Amino acid sequence: MICDELLGSLPWAAKPALLAELAEADLERFSFEVLMARGCRMRRAGSDEQQVLDHFARDLSALSDEDQAFFWHALRRPSSTLLDIGCRAPVAWVQDAVSGTWRHLLSPTQAKDGFRPIHWHAPTALLTDLATQFAETAARALPYWEPQERSWGVTAREVAWVRDMVLRLPVITEDIKAGVRPFIRNARQRLSYHHSSLPPHRNERGEVREILDTIERVLADPFPVTGMDRRRTALGAPDEVTVRDLARIQAQELSNYLDRHAGDDSLVERALVSFAASGDRSQDDFESVLHRHSSPGTVLLSLTERLRTNLGGGPSWRDAWTRLVLARSESDPALVRALPAWSALRARGGRRATAHPAVVTAVREVLGTDQDAWDRFAACPLPTPAPVPGCVWVTCWTQPPQEPRGRSRQAAGSRGSPVPGGAAQWRGDVTPPCG
Repeated sequence: MICDELLGSLPWAAKPALLAELAEADLERFSFEVLMARGCRMRRAGSDEQQVLDHFARDLSALSDEDQAFFWHALRRPSSTLLDIGCRAPVAWVQDAVSGTWRHLLSPTQAKDGFRPIHWHAPTALLTDLATQFAETAARALPYWEPQERSWGVTAREVAWVRDMVLRLPVITEDIKAGVRPFIRNARQRLSYHHSSLPPHRNERGEVREILDTIERVLADPFPVTGMDRRRTALGAPDEVTVRDLARIQAQELSNYLDRHAGDDSLVERALVSFAASGDRSQDDFESVLHRHSSPGTVLLSLTERLRTNLGGGPSWRDAWTRLVLARSESDPALVRALPAWSALRARGGRRATAHPAVVTAVREVLGTDQDAWDRFAACPLPTPAPVPGCVWVTCWTQPPQEPRGRSRQAAGSRGSPVPGGAAQWRGDVTPPCG
């Protein structure tokens, strides 16, 4: 009991050698759970108690008197329902460990001691090794998983152990996949509103669904994990991963994912767009991903023209995309004109935080010497706060605005906002026609 309490409640307080000893001793108990499951399965299949004892005599001789007595008691259970519990003993042990004894060791960065910060005496390498050993032990429980009774509702605790296992296994073999797929199928069926089992609580239903989605994404992209933090990123198959999924991962993880699925231009395009929704990547990372595309010279234009559809999100994401495009050393005028107009007009460039030179050049090329267009540009009749698509570069200033039905010209023009910085800095040496 003391060892369980230290391992499950205060593992960060244990010295590295002691923590490793406690964890390995706990994992060794799993072999007894497997032995008990094998014995109960023999008993359920029709063998009597003595036949089971004779069959496992050598294994039982290595156990303590207490474990031998517990094994014998499990064989004498009077009902098949109680024998079923013994048949699933390895799975129950892993479930208990994930939610109890091993919960801090599997997620050391999320461990809490009340409101006090946690400092682990054990190094990260040791914690990673222990989590890997646990995952490999949990994988041995898969053959002992059995579908639950029809009346039992599925719970997050029931499925979480498989997620924690697949996220930490160094290699996911075909045998692992074959063992996990029926597990997922059974959980999905019991999660259905049409199933006869007790429905889970609304909040737990969402949690169970999220756990199952994570497991399926890992199985769809089961790359070997290496390095200090041997934990998978559950992204899934490249044809199913979304921009928001790609935005949540680090630049190196994104690079590794693209390496595993090289040659997929659609995936590269989603990865490029994800930079606008991710705040911790550099311009060099953006250029590196861009050069993975088969048409790096034209893909940014096509993505920008369909930016709202490709990116979604709010104005801040479109502003971020505009900054990424304008930060490139080569500024294609067509690409600049395709940017969201309001985001482009607010973009800064130069040491004095003036308008971006590429945007200024694009505005001058569009407006030329059209005095009326410059007047409209000075008034900047762009709808706010929602940014306007790139077509405003042509239609908003070079053509007179149309009056909305049922509104006066004054009311229609009142929606505009002054151009950032005033029109003078944009006009430069462009000479309008004289009256």
